[in-house]
Amino acid sequence: MKKYIIIFLAVVGTSACDNPWGITKLPEAVEDNFVKMHPTAERVEWNLEQDKYQVEFEISTRERSALFSADGKLLEYSEEIDEQYLPSASMHYLQRNFGDNAIDEVHRVKQDRQTFYRVNLNPEEDAVLEFDENGQLLEQQVQAQTASLLTSSTETTVNNYAPMEPVAKWELPSELREVSGIALLENNIVACVQDEDGVIFLYDLDKKEVTRKIAFAEGGDYEGIAIVENTAYVLRSDGAIYEVTHLQGSKPKVTLHKSVLAESQDTEGLAYDKGNNRLLIAPKGYDDRIGDYKGIYVFSLANKKMQEQPVIKIPLTQEKLQSSGKKQKNKYSVLQPSSLDFNDATGELFLIDAENFLLLTINIEGQVQRLIPLNKDQLRQPEGFAFNDKGELFISSEGSKKEQGVILKYTNGFN
Repeated sequence: MKKYIIIFLAVVGTSACDNPWGITKLPEAVEDNFVKMHPTAERVEWNLEQDKYQVEFEISTRERSALFSADGKLLEYSEEIDEQYLPSASMHYLQRNFGDNAIDEVHRVKQDRQTFYRVNLNPEEDAVLEFDENGQLLEQQVQAQTASLLTSSTETTVNNYAPMEPVAKWELPSELREVSGIALLENNIVACVQDEDGVIFLYDLDKKEVTRKIAFAEGGDYEGIAIVENTAYVLRSDGAIYEVTHLQGSKPKVTLHKSVLAESQDTEGLAYDKGNNRLLIAPKGYDDRIGDYKGIYVFSLANKKMQEQPVIKIPLTQEKLQSSGKKQKNKYSVLQPSSLDFNDATGELFLIDAENFLLLTINIEGQVQRLIPLNKDQLRQPEGFAFNDKGELFISSEGSKKEQGVILKYTNGFN
């Protein structure tokens, strides 16, 4: 790496083209653009990285940096900011996982018309984390001993993530062979629903058995379940929601909330959005009225109403969904969510696509942030999943005529 030193005094800078130390010249376009942008820069230091020019400097004692192409185009700009200007979601994540005094430096970075935040933790943590504009974790680079989500595998990877490896497995009884949705309760109890019976099964992970069955409806196609305190909400494939109050009491009460969604949407995913007091609904199918998008819909817990318009629209043409290489039936089949849930440890919203064997995260704009392949040999039909408060992931998968349904647990890379 070559290094150039230029010192600017007040508004007038010493020209790099007339560098008194005889060091190789900076391209005139690079120098001119930098001086025009920051005429009062101090403690300026240039680095040549391959064919790009990086400059580190200060303005009013605040650290800044910029990256230019040889023709003077600004590629990236970073400025040091106070931690109070971080998005609230990222502050919540940092305080919960590293404590109140873990932050060393915070930089706001602009690149490709997007803004993200780079956080350097103190030397004891020795890590760099990046968050998007909404405060969602993008990347963690642990410099001492990186805990990686990647595992050695000969299988095809998606966006550099290899299929995950489980740390525990439970084979479910025959009545849950077609398990379609799960939610976590206290004391290692999992509330499960399956495709045909209007029953909530309480499965004890420690005892490895169903300890209670709660009937809420006749037979039907039940796909998702969410728990809010002592109330369960069960999603039917047509978008209708069953509300089961006093879930663990002696006499649960059931209320049916009718769907307002299109028949073509085939709803499968249901999640509790605690911060907004609502349920989110993810259709596997589509509504052609919203074009080349898949929607995430809202059921308000305040007024028990379902909204007809999506709160999140996921563009199906975005590059990460088009890059899997798998031949698709139509434009809608690149994404077919079968479940969704929030990871409260990071604030991220996750989806599972059972048809394409993918686990992915999206932001509020519907842009895919992470795309992780699922192992087909371990998960025959992964239609349900849930996070516990530690950020540990549980995925349920349907069985076959010869195989039981299963629940697998994953701990690496989610908190």
